[in-house]
Parts: sequence; structure tokens; C-alpha cells
Amino acid sequence: MSSKGLTKIRAALLISVIVVAAALSYFAAKIYISPAKTPETYVEDISGRKVALPQKISRIVAIGPGMLRLVCYLNATDLLVGVEGSETGWGFTGRDYAMAYGESFRDLPVIGPGGPGKPPAPELILAVKPDLIIMSRTYADMYGPDRLQTETNSTVVVLDYGPAGSLDVEGLANALRTLGTALNRKERAEKIIKFVEGLREDLKARTENVTSRPKVYVGAVSYKGGQPFTTTQASFPPLQLLYTPTIADKYSNKTGVYFMDFEAILKEQPEIVFIDEGNLNTVKQDFDKDPGKYCQLTAFQSRKLYGILPYNYYHTNIAVALADAYYMGKVLYPDRFGDVNPELKADEIFQAFLGRSLCKQYEEAYGGFKNLSDMFKCG
Repeated sequence: MSSKGLTKIRAALLISVIVVAAALSYFAAKIYISPAKTPETYVEDISGRKVALPQKISRIVAIGPGMLRLVCYLNATDLLVGVEGSETGWGFTGRDYAMAYGESFRDLPVIGPGGPGKPPAPELILAVKPDLIIMSRTYADMYGPDRLQTETNSTVVVLDYGPAGSLDVEGLANALRTLGTALNRKERAEKIIKFVEGLREDLKARTENVTSRPKVYVGAVSYKGGQPFTTTQASFPPLQLLYTPTIADKYSNKTGVYFMDFEAILKEQPEIVFIDEGNLNTVKQDFDKDPGKYCQLTAFQSRKLYGILPYNYYHTNIAVALADAYYMGKVLYPDRFGDVNPELKADEIFQAFLGRSLCKQYEEAYGGFKNLSDMFKCG
């Protein structure tokens, strides 16, 4: 073979080696250098849906009773890109999270009307382009979450933490854990859960073994607007934490609002009466019309009337309900709560949930923890 032929063969072999090497280098890069796809994170929401979360969540909205409260409890207001109109239209007084953070979302775009029985507004939600929509189960019952997800091109997670007006500690923990996973606030969620469990255990240790309990009535309990003295609640949550029944428990075996006859209250003759200060003016107006009716009650005669903070406003204000429990414990079992200052305890609770001291604001709005007998004088 001529030298020219050998040169051609060598050149061809060299080119082949270069091509093969280049190919191997390319495939090696594809195998070892290309970043792996991040595994999807799933949560199971309260409706049983297994939801794949976006890899990055930096824009959120919360719709329906209690959902914005959970966002605030988790210190995630920086992620909000819109709020329901009711959140600003109602003002901020009475909802613990709004009293703490209302000014921070006052100027956010409106994403729907908000309020009980009001369906979501997908076109308004779509306009703010959230990565995640946090939806109340009460809304999901009237507007399918999968439908909303399709209409807004946003992931929807449905949450709940118990019936309105209840204090469902386990339900709260589940909701916080689910949302904590979604918003990268797991540590914050566990901190709140641990704090609530600590309070529950403390109240149990103080009151579970009490041998003598006074007869108690809680009047004018907040429920869908103004309520009279005869509106109460069976299995009243703050009292449940104190292992203490109300007289209403004899008349209703269901947890929740109960409309009691005044004659039944007279028959039971509660020794101590608490009045929800959200409806205090309503009770005062009715008392002024007929003081004699109320003054037949022993608690009014003996000046054992006490004000508690309203905690049911667009779902349960968990922090307020817990603060009420400590004040009611102080009234009912002073020897068991001798080391407790109700106002300081309330602010400790508000700080834990919201990073704010709200007791002063609640006092200015409603009157705070106090004896109400000077407003209801008998004889």
C-alpha cells in the first residue's frame, strides 16, 4: 500500500475516534451533568384530594372563613397578592389576625367578595396570578376546587380547622401542618402546635380534678351577627378546656350555637354568668327595657357577671378563645389560677400566634376582661 493510502486510512481512523469521543462526552454530560428534576411534593387536603404543589410558591391568596387567619398565624403575609373584599370592608376589629396585620393587606387587590355563602370569583383571582389558592372547605362545598383550579390555572388546596365557633385542636394542627408544608413554614407550624398543646395541658392540670364546679351560663354568644342574652353555645370551647359544663349542655347534646328560653335560664339559676362583649350593647338595651326580668337571676343579684372577648368572627379566632379560657378559669377557680394575670396571658398568646400584643386593642374595642355588674344594677 502506498504512503498516500496509509495516510488516508490514518486520517479516517482519527476522525472516527474524534467522533466517538465526542459522542461519549455528550452522553456523559447528559447523564451526569444535567440537573435532576426536583421530585414533586404532595399534600392531602381536607377534602381528600392529593395535591401536587408547585416547585416554588411565592404568590398566594386565601379565600373563605379562617383561611387568611391561618396564613397570618404562619407568618406568611409576605406571600399574599390579594385579599377578599370583606377582609377590608368589615374593618379589622374583632378578627385577631386582621387586628395584627390588617394594615399590611389593606391595599392589596380584591380577589372576590368574601363572607359566608359568597362563591369565589375566578376572574379576579386569575388577575393576580397566584401560585397557590388556599380555599375554605365551606367554599369548596359550593364551588368545586378542581373547577377553580382549572379556571385560574393555580393550584388549589382545601383546608378547614373545625366547625365555626369550635376549638378543634387536632383539626387546627392538621391544617397548620398541611399549609406549613405548602408554604415552607413547617417549623413555624410545629411551634404553634406545640404551644397550643402546652396550653391545653396546663389548663387540664389546673382544672381536671376540681371537685366542686359552679353552675355557669354564657350569654349573647356571637353567631352570624348580633345576638341576645338567650343565644348561647353548648359545649362552650373555653369551658371545655376547663372541664366545666354550661347549663346549656343539659338542653342540647350538639356542639354549637343554642337558642335558650329565658325561662329555662331562670329555672337553672346559674351562679356565674359570662357575656360575650361583642353583643354587650344588645344585652344592655334589653336589660334597660325590663331590669326585673334579669334581676330574677341569682348571678345578676350577686354581681357575678363577667365579660369575655368574642372569638367567633369569620371562623374561630383560636388565640382569643384560648385567652378567654384563662380568664374564665381565673373567675371560676381563683385558687387554681392564682399565678395568672389574664391580660398578660392573653398577650402571651397573641404574641405566640401573631407576634403582636393585642389585649389593649381588644379592651378598647369591647371592654376587656372585667366584672360587668355596674352596667346591670339590681335593687
